[in-house]
Amino acid sequence: MRKMLRILVRVSGGKRESGKSISRAIIDLCKQEGILGAIVIQCLYGYGDKEFEPHILRGVGELPHLVEIVDEPVIIQQLLPKIKDLVRDNGLISVEEIYVY
Repeated sequence: MRKMLRILVRVSGGKRESGKSISRAIIDLCKQEGILGAIVIQCLYGYGDKEFEPHILRGVGELPHLVEIVDEPVIIQQLLPKIKDLVRDNGLISVEEIYVY
């Protein structure tokens, strides 16, 4: 069993950074940094500061994305400031310990 850290980033699918979605920018950063694993999940329903669901006129492009990143604690600690720079005040970032068997 190994202790790892997981970053969960929640951002709007409609938010952009350098011409691409923030979630895509995060995945590109993870690849560049050699991160063990990352995935983007597009959310369909939920609520927070506002409720969201698919809309025929808006489409699914603006639905929130959940980006999950997993790696060794020291690697995640080095990556976190770069993730914060990409997200700024456009989302929510959480970090938690997980155990991989």
